[in-house]
Amino acid sequence: MWTRIFHINDTIWALIIPNYLMNAFNVLLVRNYFKNNIPDAIIESAQIDGAGEGRILFRIMLPLAVPVSVTVGLFSGLAYWNDWINALYYIESPKLYGIQNLLIRMMNNIQFLSSGQNAGLLGNSIIALPSNGIRMALAVIGIMPILIIFPFLQKYLIKGVVIGAVKG
Repeated sequence: MWTRIFHINDTIWALIIPNYLMNAFNVLLVRNYFKNNIPDAIIESAQIDGAGEGRILFRIMLPLAVPVSVTVGLFSGLAYWNDWINALYYIESPKLYGIQNLLIRMMNNIQFLSSGQNAGLLGNSIIALPSNGIRMALAVIGIMPILIIFPFLQKYLIKGVVIGAVKG
């Protein structure tokens, strides 16, 4: 429905916008972070000094919100990276398929070729495909970028999740 409202079918935005608009956890995480960790005194002192709303947001609030921004970005990025069903629904152009969608299609093709129902398609010789080895190789390829990026963002992720939690 969102993709029809915004006219974003068969674009990359069909995969990105619903994840941001529909994720209540991210909204609650950011709200709790701002409510519990940024004192009202900072905002009041900036207003007394003559800062407008835009300057307060971009010069004071957002620099203080780096941990929660990285946390929300990482959670959204992981959700986008692992999401293949939305691409199946909203994307028709093969050049816009994500890696997970391509991996699912490749595994389905391998499973189809290794099944006995398609002997007529392959001719008289049936090829033995190492489906488990290919599946594991595809899983490693799919997770490799996350394994490379995660160590650099781990310190912000822990700060954003723990600090944004309810204080006792």
